Amino acid sequence: MKKMTKKELKSLLDDFRNKEGEAYLDLTYISMRTKKLEGMDFSRVDFSNSDFKNVNFRSCKFDNAKLQHTKFENCDLSGSSFAYADLFAADLRTCNLSGSNFDGADFFAALLWEAKLDNLLVTDRTKFFRNYCPEEGYIFGYKKCFNERMVQLLIPKDAKRCSSTTNACRCDKARVVAITDVNKKESYKEAMSFVDPNFIYRLGEMVYADSYNEDRWHDSSHGIHFWMTFEEALGYM
Repeated sequence: MKKMTKKELKSLLDDFRNKEGEAYLDLTYISMRTKKLEGMDFSRVDFSNSDFKNVNFRSCKFDNAKLQHTKFENCDLSGSSFAYADLFAADLRTCNLSGSNFDGADFFAALLWEAKLDNLLVTDRTKFFRNYCPEEGYIFGYKKCFNERMVQLLIPKDAKRCSSTTNACRCDKARVVAITDVNKKESYKEAMSFVDPNFIYRLGEMVYADSYNEDRWHDSSHGIHFWMTFEEALGYM
């Protein structure tokens, strides 16, 4: 990973802005520590797989930027614009994102634990920020278990449920309404969880999570994990 100074960064940005025909400025695999970059324009910059720590990015522009697998550790990104930015698997834990614009941004698999998310601009074009599963009413979910068994769950109206930044969901309780093989040809009365062999899904019975983490951004935390469609569950493991 290449360490970069603020002077080097500004020089590369100036050269890029003065050229025509280049879609993105390639600044992948760079590293910066404790820098003040407030108000800079990083639109159409590819920072994928780069590493920033204690960097002040307040009021910066990341419009149409590529931030795949980019790590922002303890960075201030408040008041910035991320319109149509690609945030796939970006690590934004503990960062300050308050007041930022995420119109059209794609958060798929981004990490947002303990990030400051006050007053964000999120629109219908923003992807994988809102809950993937319906927040009200009863819903059906699907779960792949040991020995290629597929469980269909009825998540009741009063069940707690959430998702983070992928299509994986969690709930605190559910009723087992069907157990089949992955080809839907055989039916079974019970199925064993992949994660906990002592957690058994039994046809017609309610199942309850040992506990439920209310923080939706902790996607691998406590709860019964499920997917909204049979096909999504089939792709698990």
